[in-house]
Amino acid sequence: MTALSLLPQQDARTRRDRLEVLTALINGPEFDAVLRGGVLNIPPTHPVYPWSCVIPDCERSRWKHYAMCSVHAEQWQEAEARGMSRAQFLRGAEPLPRAQEPEVMMCRICPERPAFNLRLVLCLRHRNRWLSHLKRNAGAGEAEYEQWVADQQPCPGYGECRADVCDELAVSPLGLCGSHERGYLRDGRPGGARLPKNYFAGFERHGRVVPIDCDDQAGFRAWCRAQLPVHRTGTVNLRGLRPLLRAEFQWGMYLHGLRSVAVWHLTWVQSLADECQRRDVASLAGLEVSAVRRHYHQRMVQEMQEALRKGYFTPSDTRDAGYIETEHFGVRFPNRSSYVDLTCISQRWLRDLLWTTSPTCCAHRRARAVPSRWTSCAARAPS
Repeated sequence: MTALSLLPQQDARTRRDRLEVLTALINGPEFDAVLRGGVLNIPPTHPVYPWSCVIPDCERSRWKHYAMCSVHAEQWQEAEARGMSRAQFLRGAEPLPRAQEPEVMMCRICPERPAFNLRLVLCLRHRNRWLSHLKRNAGAGEAEYEQWVADQQPCPGYGECRADVCDELAVSPLGLCGSHERGYLRDGRPGGARLPKNYFAGFERHGRVVPIDCDDQAGFRAWCRAQLPVHRTGTVNLRGLRPLLRAEFQWGMYLHGLRSVAVWHLTWVQSLADECQRRDVASLAGLEVSAVRRHYHQRMVQEMQEALRKGYFTPSDTRDAGYIETEHFGVRFPNRSSYVDLTCISQRWLRDLLWTTSPTCCAHRRARAVPSRWTSCAARAPS
């Protein structure tokens, strides 16, 4: 049993106080600004969470557990089998241009509508218009296509996706982005939301609002609230998490970058956030590590819980729980955890005695100790 599970359940006021502390730390000048907000857009060459191929000038994203794209990873496996060193391969590998990926692209004509056809980069309405133009003018080439695009008028957008966690634009008057609209159809249209037939000719062409017929409005809204974010390369969407849990993820990701520890892939962070959203987790402090399914998620939760424990629990809390947190006394051991477990001592009086004498032992090392990250960031955080 972990020390966290030995502590009593925290009330709403405690969660609110913790959120205020984390918010002050996240708004501090030392914090990585990329990790602020509900949707984290990570640069390709981020020092802690890079996702671009390690080959210089390669524009493709990393594949699985490799630091290379799928093409270069396959080439490296073949080169390694021939006895080539990694340094030789990196020097000789040719960079690749960006592959066509199912990322969000906006229509060339309508800046407020996502592209339905990625080859033409046109929304659904203009794709249909171009197909109609081809039927009337057989043999139209690329030059005529460019002229046709220049002559078209943009259409207004449909706003942001109705799924609560989604920050992408809707592709139709139904109000869902492409990924969530396809998911809505796969789920059998919960709530029965649907559009009128040929809604463009009957409504949009005349500037009228397209009505949405819905058998069960509450059911449709419940489906929208339950959706998970769309996974995008280089992005971590935390909008579906509770405020305290979101701040804990941000603070944990920041502190992870200050250590020489295992790599956290962005897909791992996003999938862990998705699992917490599905289970409606309020805080990592109350999450049992054994309840997390994947082993790499368990290691991530353990590391974030350790970082949060130093600020969440007072010295008296640690005494009751049966452990010592040396950073509470200004002592940090390089490349070692500051957590000292005392639960192996069955006699409570002896355990309390060791805990009581620990501040005296720590005081002799305080002059050489590294100040706590909580203390140093809090001192610099704006009031």
